[in-house]
Amino acid sequence: MPIRMAQPSLLLNSYQFTDVFGGCGMFMDTTWNCPKSTRPQDIVGWIHTAYARTPNKKLHNVVLNFHGPGEDNPLKDSSAVIIGEARPESGFGTTHFREAIYITLNLSNVGVFSALKGTNPGTIWFHGCAVARTMKGKYLCQRIAECCGWRVVAAEDDQEEWVAIINWLTFPRGTIDDYEGRVYLWDGKGKVGPFSPNGGYWD
Repeated sequence: MPIRMAQPSLLLNSYQFTDVFGGCGMFMDTTWNCPKSTRPQDIVGWIHTAYARTPNKKLHNVVLNFHGPGEDNPLKDSSAVIIGEARPESGFGTTHFREAIYITLNLSNVGVFSALKGTNPGTIWFHGCAVARTMKGKYLCQRIAECCGWRVVAAEDDQEEWVAIINWLTFPRGTIDDYEGRVYLWDGKGKVGPFSPNGGYWD
């Protein structure tokens, strides 16, 4: 069942999900598609920008629709979330194959979220695969919560995604697809517990 979210909220789509339906066919009050050059500090900057535009300095939810460390993620790091691409895979006509170089949100750069400290806290939702599958992934979420004082939501399992046109027809503005598998919620101090958001309304 769709998860309904209080507005204003922000949805950031990975460059890999960008298409004619706005990225993934789901929309918040503010929905932006990220370029390939996106860095962790850009994400925090865009959250700040959306926050500053809210009428009461309250951004209820931030949905980060990026690839987590699930089956489709080519990285070996079990806690890295792909947010950009520094170098794509080589194309036709090159003399040899080069591995892509991705820009990630990981334990070495998660401190950028400290820039959100002091803002009226909302909830950051990782809508990607298996962000909380490993202890390192869970610690990444904990560190984000500790750094910025916001709640953080992430799932253990790979997530099934409808094609964008189905999302666009199925999910009204202000909703996201529900989660598969076990979901966790970290509070603003980094304490974690199981979470059942599916079919609910979240402020």
